[in-house]
Amino acid sequence: MTTQEITLYRYRADGQMSLMDAIAACQEALDGAIALLYSPQCCTLARLAPDGTLRDAGDRTVDLTDLFEARLFNPVCELRWLNRLSGVGDAALISEAAQQSLTEFTAIDSQACECLSQQYLLWGERARSQPSVDSWQRLADARVGKLDIPLAQSFGQDQRVYLKTCEYLAVADGDEYGNMAVIEERLVKLEVA
Repeated sequence: MTTQEITLYRYRADGQMSLMDAIAACQEALDGAIALLYSPQCCTLARLAPDGTLRDAGDRTVDLTDLFEARLFNPVCELRWLNRLSGVGDAALISEAAQQSLTEFTAIDSQACECLSQQYLLWGERARSQPSVDSWQRLADARVGKLDIPLAQSFGQDQRVYLKTCEYLAVADGDEYGNMAVIEERLVKLEVA
């Protein structure tokens, strides 16, 4: 297990905001971000377009009406949004780089910690039929059906797709013995292995 020492920066929106307002406020930091979107009907992956909209595998704008949670991430930062009431909610951003352009967010803290790389296996194998849009791939599994993912890299039947993350470790508050605890986890990227 190898860790890397970094500084983790945390920001919180000054008030409740819609997901689109939160994205607009963090647009510069979220360049090329992937979105993980949760609604009562499904979990969807999307890509943040340069115009600030979230696009699906058909290059259509994603309907955000029923979302209760969203996580947008790239290798630098992650925006988290939680719907509190009628499409307005809490927004927070975590990053390994200080963000200067977040005018509607307040810096909560910065903390020295260690980063431990982790990964989660996405369900499914490469599907026979693929999305018609470049830079998307389709996974399929009998138990969960199909899942379109924003991934430019093609891959074979024997390879799998992983969601890469960073766990941030620091000495637990009030721990006089120096025991480490996970203080945060940030989504980073999708990768084939």
